Amino acid sequence: MHTTPPAVTPGRDRRRGAVLLLVLFLMALTLPLVAMLLDTHTDQIRCVHNHIDGLTALYVAEAGVHDAMNELLQDSSWRTGFTDKTFPADLGHCYTVTVTDGDGGTIVITSTGQTASGFTKTVTATVGGF
Repeated sequence: MHTTPPAVTPGRDRRRGAVLLLVLFLMALTLPLVAMLLDTHTDQIRCVHNHIDGLTALYVAEAGVHDAMNELLQDSSWRTGFTDKTFPADLGHCYTVTVTDGDGGTIVITSTGQTASGFTKTVTATVGGF
């Protein structure tokens, strides 16, 4: 049994070409939109990472203050401080602490925390009663 292919009408070919052009046009319109959305998403991820690194630096600096207060509880004349003390040991963050005498018998503890990626935060605490 032999079948003949259906006859192709000229109008049908034009419709196929129009659909192809329509699809290409829609792709050309959506491509910049998708690129813009991806760029915005990438910026948001970068902002979140910066926020996390900033908070980490703050917490490392606060750990330095707590470490210094612990030293002061053991020896109220301690003023040595710490230089680039790693905290925690395996993550590469560190803090530097200075301890000075303040006004009225207070002690001023200044701690700068630094993350492994280079973000820094400084915390100053004035304490008394040692």
